Order: sequence, then C-alpha cells, then structure tokens
Amino acid sequence: MENEEIYRFLRDHPLFALATADGAVPHVRMLMLHKADDSGIYFMVGKLKEVYRQLSMNPKVELCFSSENFQVRITGEAENMDRDQDLKKEVAEARPFLKIWIEKFGLKYMAVFRVKNGVATTWSLETELQPKRLIQL
Repeated sequence: MENEEIYRFLRDHPLFALATADGAVPHVRMLMLHKADDSGIYFMVGKLKEVYRQLSMNPKVELCFSSENFQVRITGEAENMDRDQDLKKEVAEARPFLKIWIEKFGLKYMAVFRVKNGVATTWSLETELQPKRLIQL
C-alpha cells in the first residue's frame, strides 16, 4: 500500500481511535479526521479536555483507522497547529455541529493537531501472518 492509498483509506474511514499516554497510563478515544494528505493527518480536540493536556505533555500518539476487515495504524508526534487561525476556521466550517460552541466561546478553546512524518502499518486477515511493513508517510 502506498501513501496516497493510505490517505484515501483514512479519508474514506474518518472515525479513528487516538491513543495517548498520561505518564505510564494509556488512554484511547474516538475522534474524527479533518484531513489527510502529504502535508499531514489533521484532527481537532477541545482545549478543556484531558486529551489536549495529554497531547501537550507527550505528543507521541498512535492513530488507528479501520474498516470491517482492514486496519491502518499510524505512529508519530502530534504537532499543535494552534497559531494557524485559518486552519482552525476551516475545521470549524467543516463541522457544523461546532457552530453553537464556536459562537459562544470562539476558536480559542479549539486545538488542531497534525501528525506529519508518521509511520503507518496495515493489517488484514489476509496479511496477518506476514511480516509487518513500515510505511513512512
């Protein structure tokens, strides 16, 4: 699987599990992808949430995107894109359900992160017993 195929799979399956760590304790939650391409994998979290604190303290993450019989896991570091106000507006516009929250609080409590230069691995029942292939994104 090549990079563009991976990005297409992520865009086609935008709900993903994000794993972070709080000290030695792992945490996993489901998030929604904003976009995925050669510039990185982008997602948004609220700054008042524990996930934001965890990402700020330790940006090492793993993302897991899946379909019924296929999975893409990506490890990397989440870069805080907080200074990019245009990106924050783009994310807000793409998520109409945030409109009330944004109108009430503005963009200051929204954090957009990017995983760039991650390493992907794929899994399927057909390839389960084959050696893991690392794909540099």
